[in-house]
Amino acid sequence: MANGPSHAERKAGARVIVEEGDAPFRFTDDIWMERFDKELGKKIQTACDPPHYNISDAGHDRHLYAFVKRSSTHEKSKFEGLSELSALVALSRLVHPTSTGDRYSARIFRYGDKNSPIAAVRFFGVSPDVSLIDGRRDWLSAQDGQTLLKLVPWLAGKMHKRVHHAYWNHETALRSYYLDVKWTFMVSAFEALINTREDYVRMQFRERVKQLAKHFGIAISEKELNDAYTLRSELVHSQRFLFELEPILPKSAHVPLYEKLESLLRQTLLTCLLDPTFGDHFRDVAPIDSQWPVNFPPPRKRKVRKGY
Repeated sequence: MANGPSHAERKAGARVIVEEGDAPFRFTDDIWMERFDKELGKKIQTACDPPHYNISDAGHDRHLYAFVKRSSTHEKSKFEGLSELSALVALSRLVHPTSTGDRYSARIFRYGDKNSPIAAVRFFGVSPDVSLIDGRRDWLSAQDGQTLLKLVPWLAGKMHKRVHHAYWNHETALRSYYLDVKWTFMVSAFEALINTREDYVRMQFRERVKQLAKHFGIAISEKELNDAYTLRSELVHSQRFLFELEPILPKSAHVPLYEKLESLLRQTLLTCLLDPTFGDHFRDVAPIDSQWPVNFPPPRKRKVRKGY
């Protein structure tokens, strides 16, 4: 449920991954993206919106496109296939972040039948919505679709443990509304990727994220990374809310710094999944220490007390 390209953007050549009149954009035989006709779009909205009481809906079709999966006869429950579909949407946010969430998830019992019953699918335990920091382009382009095609094998593939943990934190951050919460998940995602020892945790974050930023050409200073970790510590230990942390980082700098971290994490994870050699740099402790070195202080000599 989002607006597509503006008139100016379309004039400049912008194109949504699938538009009205296009054939479905297929990922597998059973999973594709499609622009529904207006009537079906309104029916799904009616099924998923609260019914209210004695209030009629305007009935406008607000959907831009839909992720679709054909139910398999081998599925053990009626909603089993949704996990695969949700995973594809989460992977798409590594290509480009969009607000596509779960609020308008539905089951069409007889696909293609205009009179088919449609049941809303309710999700519990996670936010059905995705909150973007920058929603200026809240849609996938045709080019994004080609990149997303390359990620389809990961629907059945097994990510490195560290990459998987960072990927989960990325998706959870985007499903969180408050920047205070997003911040802690974003820093935790980097920690999942790059921490190799229990001490000097701040140093590992600062030094290794700086190296990642240099690798991907994102300008983040050492001071910014130090501030980012200080904010994380204050927030995760519930010392103060983010708006109270201006002495550490001015409020005007909160969103720009967070955007840098989110963009860097997204590029790192996407490259891990597209390039297995790069992904192997995060496989375990040894390749991380080798590829992203940190000059840890030498261990202190322990004083030995002599006594009789």
